[in-house]
Amino acid sequence: MRRLTSLQGRLLRVLLLAVVMITAVLLGLDYLAFRSGVSDRVAQRSAAEALGEALADVDEPVAAAIVRATELQFNRSRRASGLPGIEDLAFVLQTRDGRQVYASAPLQDQAVLTQLQARQVVVQLGGHGYWPWLHETARWRVVLLEPVVQDSLVLRWLGGGLLPSILVAIPLLMLPLWWAVRTGLAPLRRLVSALAQRDAATLTPLQLDLRHTELQPIVGAIDSLLARARQHLAHERAMTHNTAHELRTPLAVIAAQAHALATAPDAAAADAARQGIARGVQRTSHLVEQLLTLAGLESPGAPRVTEPIDLVALCRQHLVDLTPLADARGIEMALISPDHCPAKVLVSALHSILDNLLRNALNHCPPGSQVELRLSRQGKQCRVVVQDNGPGMPASERARAFERFFRGQGAGPGSGLGLAIVKEAARLLGAGVSLADGDGGQGLRVTVEWRNG
Repeated sequence: MRRLTSLQGRLLRVLLLAVVMITAVLLGLDYLAFRSGVSDRVAQRSAAEALGEALADVDEPVAAAIVRATELQFNRSRRASGLPGIEDLAFVLQTRDGRQVYASAPLQDQAVLTQLQARQVVVQLGGHGYWPWLHETARWRVVLLEPVVQDSLVLRWLGGGLLPSILVAIPLLMLPLWWAVRTGLAPLRRLVSALAQRDAATLTPLQLDLRHTELQPIVGAIDSLLARARQHLAHERAMTHNTAHELRTPLAVIAAQAHALATAPDAAAADAARQGIARGVQRTSHLVEQLLTLAGLESPGAPRVTEPIDLVALCRQHLVDLTPLADARGIEMALISPDHCPAKVLVSALHSILDNLLRNALNHCPPGSQVELRLSRQGKQCRVVVQDNGPGMPASERARAFERFFRGQGAGPGSGLGLAIVKEAARLLGAGVSLADGDGGQGLRVTVEWRNG
């Protein structure tokens, strides 16, 4: 089971991580500044030059005393800094010919420091490493030696200086953020409470003011979802009502014909009743089949797999399948297409489109009419047109022609689901559907057009 985390806790942890990262960056910058100072030897150079000026006109005993006093003063200041592990500076005073006049206590038992050693980056004396700085005057060589400080000790010093400030800054940052997050999430808690208290059948807008600009789209999206749910529910209720109404008529016919069959006085009456039952069953079966087709097309979980197919062969097969119906009604059908038209389409959706458009044309046209199925392709644009020269459809009814169970004035047999199925199948195919007058203003032309690939 996935563990749930608190948004408030997450934000506080992110802030704490940011503080740690800032501390690390500041510590790194201070370390680089320290290393730069060591490399430039600014402090050593300044101290050595000042000491050289003080020794300019004194003799050797006085010079040694001045260096000794300077050493005591410098090291007393270093110890007073309170830095753990800090070591004393060492001084060496020599004449210009290299004779040693003074050396700090740790260096007195060591060999005389040479001029070459004094110019090195690091010199080892008595088992200790020193950063030396040599300053020469007309009479003296002044060498100031600072003990090498290990990186771990430098980081301890720098961290010790930053830590108190960081410890003060953390609560000052955390408390305002905690308060801001807590108050900022309060509108969301109101939203959750409002949703939890709602009945499942209540689909009215929430009408909540969440105060913050960033949260307004949430309420808008939920209200939009509720509006679509209301529309869908009204649609489904209308669907249920219309389905019941459409089924009632053939079922009533079946019931009446069954009664007529049971009470038929002779064989002719019984045969007429059986034919009536067959027509009622056929109409009911067709309606149920159309409802199942529409439900399958609208199902969000249904597989939508495209397949490569020759559109000409598919159109020709539909015309062959419907030839008995066309012959029975005395209607001529024709296919106008290229020899081949390969495409990759959702075959089930295209089947539904062709079957319903052709059946609608055959059912609504009088005997002697013509129905044409035209197929064309230009580049990646495919087009299927079903045209007849029947009674057509008034322009005023075309806007509602794709509604379920809509049947205009003078409509022939059918349930009013054919064009609704065509529209839904076209949506899955990524196609557009349009209605227009046929050639010469006679009949109806239905055009389905989509981009293949």
